[in-house]
Amino acid sequence: MYRKNINALVNAWNTGNFEELDQYMTEETLRHAPTSIYPTVTGLEGVKAHISDFRTAYPDLLITVDEELYLDGRSVIRWTFTGTNTGPGEYGPTSKYVHVSGASIAHYEDDKIKEEYVYFDTADFYTQLGLIEMSKAATG
Repeated sequence: MYRKNINALVNAWNTGNFEELDQYMTEETLRHAPTSIYPTVTGLEGVKAHISDFRTAYPDLLITVDEELYLDGRSVIRWTFTGTNTGPGEYGPTSKYVHVSGASIAHYEDDKIKEEYVYFDTADFYTQLGLIEMSKAATG
């Protein structure tokens, strides 16, 4: 049942088309992520703006769903994000390609996404962008 919600969200990330989000997310939705600039995004319009900002910074952005688990009132999705940072965003364009895996847990209310928790390795993400350097000890 919740697959349509996830498909609408992934489609919005991949295309920038937000039409379906109104149908599959609540107006009060919250999105929690482990980043400094967007630790929590509030409201459906906030989520749309967040996605637009990322699509500006990564015009070739692609989210693929690697694994899906749907439960009563929630879903767990393992995903991969790829893209090249050629546009403005949290920092100037780095022209670096990134490949990041992560997971999202979505909670539903009245069959709409009410809250999403996003998890990924931010150190790996910022290292791929060339914004931080991981020591050899930390990377094995």
